[in-house]
Amino acid sequence: MVEGWGRAGNYKEAKWYYEELKRLGFKPNSSNLVLRTLDDMLKVGCQYSSILGTLLKAYERAGRVCKVPALMKDSSYQHVLVNQTSCSILVMAYVKHSLVDDAIKILGDKKWIVPIFEDNLYHLLICSCKELGHFENVVKVYTQTINILKSSGVALDVIAFSIVVRMYVKAGSLRDACSVLKTMEQQAVAPDIYLLRDMLRIYQQCDMTDNLKDLYYKVLRNGVVWDQELYNCHKLLCLCSANASACFTPNTITFNVMLDVYGKSKLFKKVKDLLLMGKEQGWIDVISYNTVIATYSRVKDFQNMTTYVRNMEFDGFSVSFEAYNCMLDAYGKGQMKKFRSVLQRTKESSCASDHYTYNIMINIYGNQGWIDEVADVLTELRECGLGPDLYSYNTLIKAYEIDGMVEEAVDLIREMRANGIEPDRITYRNLIKALQRNDKYFEVVKWSLWMKQMELEIKQK
Repeated sequence: MVEGWGRAGNYKEAKWYYEELKRLGFKPNSSNLVLRTLDDMLKVGCQYSSILGTLLKAYERAGRVCKVPALMKDSSYQHVLVNQTSCSILVMAYVKHSLVDDAIKILGDKKWIVPIFEDNLYHLLICSCKELGHFENVVKVYTQTINILKSSGVALDVIAFSIVVRMYVKAGSLRDACSVLKTMEQQAVAPDIYLLRDMLRIYQQCDMTDNLKDLYYKVLRNGVVWDQELYNCHKLLCLCSANASACFTPNTITFNVMLDVYGKSKLFKKVKDLLLMGKEQGWIDVISYNTVIATYSRVKDFQNMTTYVRNMEFDGFSVSFEAYNCMLDAYGKGQMKKFRSVLQRTKESSCASDHYTYNIMINIYGNQGWIDEVADVLTELRECGLGPDLYSYNTLIKAYEIDGMVEEAVDLIREMRANGIEPDRITYRNLIKALQRNDKYFEVVKWSLWMKQMELEIKQK
């Protein structure tokens, strides 16, 4: 009645009922009012799950979820322990508001046993802590529930394990991270590609060479497809330590591989330090400079890129067509004046342009919408005897799409087939974009169906 009259704005009536409560000897406060209300809800037949939802909603709005554990008594608490849904709702709410100890107490006391549901619950708890930025709670949930998990036969999935490992690494507890990895191995949880990278780094930093070796052969044995990052990570972390432990003196090939690894990992200081060491040892060749120039061209560091081109010439090496290609690609994405200057130097040099050079030019001119220049490059490409390759055609179709030349784009598909070059997914996507851009919806449908049909035939083969 107090709440009802209060909401209605009739504070006179609300005050009267409040005074009446006190006259009857009841001393209202937030806790006993809530407990009496909860008892009343039970007496009139409200479901426990409904009561719990209402309670959490009210206390979350008031920012006082920390008061909820004191209210979960007797039958309400017993219901939570036997009902998996109510238990999960309450535990998630506690973790969300950093009441990890209260959440873990419930997980230890619970009486329901549904392994699949439990798997998902622990996964959500760990992921929620991570998403909320409560990194210390990730570790707390894991360390305090590990025994509960073991006794109930529940195993975390690879995502939850990965998060725990990364939180330990973030905290500088590499040995604890290794302990988690060992638990994973015991529970036969296979790491994904992202965790494999972390494992390589952790084992290297902990100087666990046997683990590194076992992991490497396991990756090979299981047929894991190595992406560029995993490949770089393995080379970067294992190659140096292996060379040092074997008293192996690197040669130019090893030196260039390391330059490539550091460059692709964006470890620019190490690139410079390694290059200086390479000069002292006499390991540097044209490929070394090509690698460094490519490193800086990828991140558009024009100053360092041009510096190493000058150093290349100063050390007696001619600027290679690979170096010219790197400069063309970098300058073509914003500095057209320098792009033209480098292009002129390329033509004046003794370096013969390759497919990559022509494809860069087609791509740059196409993005600028300079279709006449694209046509000139295409003519030059054919006259020099190279002819367009798959990438050339895909780049040309994209250029025609930007300029709205739909018919020319379709003609290129026919030309490709006539030259024995089979269009790929990118070819069709570029063509479909060109058709969409010019409102050729019937043609879009036709080519989309054709693309799907071609994919189906490839799968059947």
